[in-house]
Amino acid sequence: MTSWRDTILQNFKLKNSRLTLVADPDGLLTEEGMLTAIKDRGFDLIPFADPIAFRYEYESQYRKKWDTGQSTDLVVVLRSADSTLEKLPFDLLKAGLPLSFALHKLFPNLNPRILAGLDRVYLDAVDEAYQKYDGDQLTERGTKEFVLKSCFKIVPDMVGTPVDLLKMLLSLHSRQVRLPEVLAEHLLESLLKEPAFANWPLADLLTSRKKFLRFLQEEWQNFLAGQGNKGPACRVPFNHEDVRAYIDTLFLDGSLTPVEREGITDLPEWMAIGVAHDPAADAVRRFRGLHEKFAAQLPGVMVPHREWQQAAQRWAELVVLRWEWDQALDAADRTAWETLQGKVEASFGEWMQSRYGTLYNLAYHQQPVMVHQIAHFLAVERRQKKLKKVALLVMDGLAFDQWILLRNQLQTADASWRFQESSCFAWVPTLTSVTRQSIFAGEPPFFFPDSLHTTAKERSHWLRFWEDHDVPRSSIELVTNIQGADDPEVCKACENSKLSILGLVWNQVDNIADKMVLKTAGLHNQVRLWGSQGALNMLLKKLYDTGFSVYLTADHGNVSARGVGNPQEGILVETKGRRARTYARREFLEDVQGKFPSSIPWANYGLPEDRYVLLAGGLTAFANPGEEVVAHGGISLEEVMVPFVSLTREGE
Repeated sequence: MTSWRDTILQNFKLKNSRLTLVADPDGLLTEEGMLTAIKDRGFDLIPFADPIAFRYEYESQYRKKWDTGQSTDLVVVLRSADSTLEKLPFDLLKAGLPLSFALHKLFPNLNPRILAGLDRVYLDAVDEAYQKYDGDQLTERGTKEFVLKSCFKIVPDMVGTPVDLLKMLLSLHSRQVRLPEVLAEHLLESLLKEPAFANWPLADLLTSRKKFLRFLQEEWQNFLAGQGNKGPACRVPFNHEDVRAYIDTLFLDGSLTPVEREGITDLPEWMAIGVAHDPAADAVRRFRGLHEKFAAQLPGVMVPHREWQQAAQRWAELVVLRWEWDQALDAADRTAWETLQGKVEASFGEWMQSRYGTLYNLAYHQQPVMVHQIAHFLAVERRQKKLKKVALLVMDGLAFDQWILLRNQLQTADASWRFQESSCFAWVPTLTSVTRQSIFAGEPPFFFPDSLHTTAKERSHWLRFWEDHDVPRSSIELVTNIQGADDPEVCKACENSKLSILGLVWNQVDNIADKMVLKTAGLHNQVRLWGSQGALNMLLKKLYDTGFSVYLTADHGNVSARGVGNPQEGILVETKGRRARTYARREFLEDVQGKFPSSIPWANYGLPEDRYVLLAGGLTAFANPGEEVVAHGGISLEEVMVPFVSLTREGE
């Protein structure tokens, strides 16, 4: 059976033309599986978005090779609403093979406007259902029903009881699925007709995971209060067997918080995960439960990137539990942890080497996939939500598990904070000068080869990006190496009434990690200590009170690794990282690789072609044999996946 991808891919044959031009108004070629398939067929792909950036990459990477007789097959993709290639430069039109793909051609009996609002990850489900469909052309309403059923397993007319509703919401939000607005509105219209849901805040529950979780937390308290006593009415059927498994997972991964209740001995065993008992016993029980679930659901090599993004957040919760409650765990727990960590890093490392190279072309409008897309995402948010002031705080070296520590302390200090959390892939090597610079440039490292080993040009990158988005230079600022809310440069920026775009860099966590000798446990203790002093809370509050919409991210994380020896390259190495080393010539890399067989030569995705990167393999480091270090630069899950958080206050 021919899939929608096969229909497109049959047009891509090597040696047909060294240059293929594709009109792709619906972003079909930016779907992850499609990108991987095109890459596997030997083609490179460049989106034509910024003409200047495109020309730089095209001339330096491809025209130069063609002029010297080298053979490469290139696909240039233009996303244009009119589905024509006329916007491309004449020299490309003259040399390239033109192609055009669109949703209405693939699925002529479905409404293309509804399909256009879908994340491309759902096209497989649409395609599978469409090939079984033999009816007439569907209306807009009919297409909505078709998509809800085929992609999200939702039939609005079948959701008639609180159990039905809760199972649907739990399924969506547990997978962190965000319904397209047009589908959410259609579903809401249907649900509002049901008298059983009259006192449910349906609009909030459908569209916001954080509001849904807050609703569940409040209802859980009501549910427990009503056990054996006359307490507040509870709308949620927690005791239904189809609901219990979801609730158990939400407590395990930290999405819901156990509550205190007297007389816990009279409760059924299944409720125990949501009731606070002895803190150490609760933590051990949660660690074991989350460990078991994570081991059973460990993502593989061929999964979409989002599975690893979601896994990274669950893994971070497990990392926090592992080291916070080390003394409460037994030897078997510690051994199981080490075994699982090895499997996680092996699986993720293999995934990175197989799939990472396609990520930078993925769409970023719903949420950024890679850190260089954050600025683009903020530009879209600013325009669509008409935000007057935007602040991006980059916490240098903040791994996702360390963000969890700071988030918990922020919530303890000020319960009004609300966090919309997601994760992004850092650039590899996960070094500050590479990946943090890409955040402020809004570009892959390939575009700043002359400053790859320094952060000195971050401000000029940041100014250029926002000026290209029609923000006056006088309204843009970047403040690096800040010292907190009272930093003079921060105060100056917040007092500037003309300022609308503010970037901030705080090095505190990275400074702590660089001095760490007690591995992850010691780092966590120091991060907690710093967080408890309230400096981060004060800065975020200052930004919020000044009128900024506040976002927080990191350039890279860090991981605890064991030294396997120090390469002795002298002046042959450009960057001497403990998890990554860069060279100007391949033979220098190969010489060191031969002496360190566990090391990994990186494929240089997104990097200048004259840079060669060698990574420390697994959880090893280029350090004295047996030495335990906290470092970054490599491709461990903790180094690569960083938090991206939108911060708001209660009531927004």
